Amino acid sequence: MSENNEQVYRGSFYNSIGIGSIVENKRKINKVLREASFAPDFVYEREQDKKGRVFYDRYKYLGSGFGVSVKGYRRTRPNKDGQMVEKHTVTDWAIFARGHQENIVQNAYVDMDEEQFGFCLAEDRASANLFEFRINNMMEILDHYKKLNNQGEVTNFEGNINQVNVAMLMLYGTVLLPVDKSHEDYHQQQADERAQKELAARARMGDIEAEDAFYKMAHEQEMELGERLSEEDFLSVFEGYFLNLVEQSGIFTILADILNVEELTNETTGEQLYRLTISITDTYTTAYINKNDVVGFPMVGMRLMGIGMLQGDVLLK
Repeated sequence: MSENNEQVYRGSFYNSIGIGSIVENKRKINKVLREASFAPDFVYEREQDKKGRVFYDRYKYLGSGFGVSVKGYRRTRPNKDGQMVEKHTVTDWAIFARGHQENIVQNAYVDMDEEQFGFCLAEDRASANLFEFRINNMMEILDHYKKLNNQGEVTNFEGNINQVNVAMLMLYGTVLLPVDKSHEDYHQQQADERAQKELAARARMGDIEAEDAFYKMAHEQEMELGERLSEEDFLSVFEGYFLNLVEQSGIFTILADILNVEELTNETTGEQLYRLTISITDTYTTAYINKNDVVGFPMVGMRLMGIGMLQGDVLLK
């Protein structure tokens, strides 16, 4: 992740889970991080190293399905009175959120950027959409990679990744009316989109004929969309979209259908949030957004347009 992308992440996405108001307050944020370190809700730990350190990745919920994580290590050392006490050192921290369900994926690929943040690129099996997300449980993933002896074993390991849990932390959002789904053109458009996704999936598997058919269909759709956009409103032409803004950032601009709405409270700050179950061109996920960052009132059947960051866990067998 570039320095600018990391500044965006550090500065703004905190609002999505209701802690943007305290990140600059060292006393308040340090209290949250201490609780995450000493009283986590769940944790992953490595074996003790030669220096007596146990590196960990610890998670603390601040509300229903969301919270903060801390990375660091603990070790037992004598204090000035000679008593053995456990001390914790936090090296980094982040925010996390859980999705309402797991996504079944295929053709997964794991990578790291120059900042050592992990990302997973995968194909959603239900929709054939490609998406990437920032991996929260990267320490656990790296420990599995260390056991692999060659590229063949790496390929097999990634080939066996078939479930992920992801959620989107929204920077902001606008609630929009749904498109009119009653006309024949809409149903034909839906059929064409399903056919195009099937062709795209076959093309990624090496089917040359499917690749040619895919690009031909894409060109025809591009011409048709150009004609429609000259006469119709943009938001009536596109029912939804799912566009990665920057490679290896997990940041997307989306237009999604709202399937369910929940109201949540950050138990530390008292800030009010929405947790929305959404469908982004048939990829189902969960979006967390601060009530102050939404224009309009989310309701089932409406659409959500905005920018968010996908993050989550690679689920290992």
